[in-house]
Amino acid sequence: MTDISDSAASELPPLRSQAVDRSLDGARARAEQRVQRFLDATTELIVEKGGLDFTVQDVVERSTQSLRSFYQFFDGKQHLLLAVYEDAIRATVAEIEVIAERIDDPLERLRTTIVTIYEWSEREPSSAAPSPHLTVRSMAAFIFELMATDRDAVVVATEPLFTHLLDVLQHAADAGAVKVDNLRAEGAFLMQTTMFNAFGTALIGDAAGRRARADAMWDRLLHGLARG
Repeated sequence: MTDISDSAASELPPLRSQAVDRSLDGARARAEQRVQRFLDATTELIVEKGGLDFTVQDVVERSTQSLRSFYQFFDGKQHLLLAVYEDAIRATVAEIEVIAERIDDPLERLRTTIVTIYEWSEREPSSAAPSPHLTVRSMAAFIFELMATDRDAVVVATEPLFTHLLDVLQHAADAGAVKVDNLRAEGAFLMQTTMFNAFGTALIGDAAGRRARADAMWDRLLHGLARG
């Protein structure tokens, strides 16, 4: 007779625990759906208004949920906006990865990544169809302000984009295309310089010159001030 202690069944959690887990999984899935409706509603309002000039009530009404439900998930508008920013960053990274994967040359992949981040950070929301990077661009002022009060939250939200840039930068360094002494420090410099410069330039730059400004940014980052 087979000892039940040796059977595969003994490795499974008790049926009661399985039932509880299933219940929790269902509740978790419903909660995620409700949160996503708030995020989607906020994103729609950001793109429509080209900024953050809307209220929590506007979000609640657009999501067709209740104010009580909103405060079950978010502390307030700032918490909501940070969640939307994080969501948009992740979606933006997915788009950039698709573009980068088509390029074999490590240096060209790094250049394309930097130029794309610059162009997407500068582009105004009204200049193209809704896309994750337009949400990021529309939230520039909010992120600048939050950097002064809760820098860690911004760093965490932006981590997926930073991680992708580090990966591309590391491949370029491994190929001998660039010299990198401190990967995270160099990556942080590249991303901050690119995004913040683009955020600022968007206020005064013309759309026609966007690619030229992106290329000039890349050239300056690659070669620095010194010329051989």
